[in-house]
Amino acid sequence: MNVSQPDGLSHLYALTAQGSGLTTFKPLPNIAGYPAVEYANGGEGRGACQLAVGLRDDVTYVLVTQLRRGSAYLEDPCGLTVKLAEFAVQHLKAAQ
Repeated sequence: MNVSQPDGLSHLYALTAQGSGLTTFKPLPNIAGYPAVEYANGGEGRGACQLAVGLRDDVTYVLVTQLRRGSAYLEDPCGLTVKLAEFAVQHLKAAQ
């Protein structure tokens, strides 16, 4: 989790609005009821995905995957990352 970014997902939206820092910015359907964004800084390469889920206004759960050759999800790494995020967030909610 990223608790050091007090602006949560708003930080990624602000970077996009400023036109700085992100090469990919794609809002996703909610994950387990929370807003989510796929993003990239550039140079991540094939099989990479970065995803942020806004758990609160000041807490973001960040998942980063880097798949290797041979992975069934190599062409859609964010598809796998969304599934991982759904699983993780459900377990975080259950632990509260």
